[in-house]
Amino acid sequence: MSGSDPPASPFNDDRYCLCCGEKNPMGFKMKFRYEGEKLLSETVIPKEYQGFADVVHGGILGTLLDELMVNLYWLKGEKAVTVEYQVRLKAPCPVNRKLLLSAWPIETKRNILLTGAKAQLEDGTVVAEATAKCMLIFHKNSK
Repeated sequence: MSGSDPPASPFNDDRYCLCCGEKNPMGFKMKFRYEGEKLLSETVIPKEYQGFADVVHGGILGTLLDELMVNLYWLKGEKAVTVEYQVRLKAPCPVNRKLLLSAWPIETKRNILLTGAKAQLEDGTVVAEATAKCMLIFHKNSK
């Protein structure tokens, strides 16, 4: 890198994201789809990501919900980053079971996007809920 090269952006996507990067061999390779205003995904979390025996580590659940909440905007061209999020663990989440994830917008205040999300098992058991403040860093209609 020469002295005249612009600094690299910290927001470049090299497809190695732990949650959605298809190049990451240890990642979850999440796929997303919209249903109305909600963004949905599903995944199976293997035993390698457990905390207690056969229970998904709570930090992993928080990471997946964070990913979903920021992508609620990012995938629509609203480039946002998480500035704060809170996770409530509601029930043990077993490893190797399908987990259904959803995120939705709550409110927009200038460049702050308030968002909610939850993770649940196929039987409807909610294992985690989250809220986030995402900050808009680029709007698809800005120049």
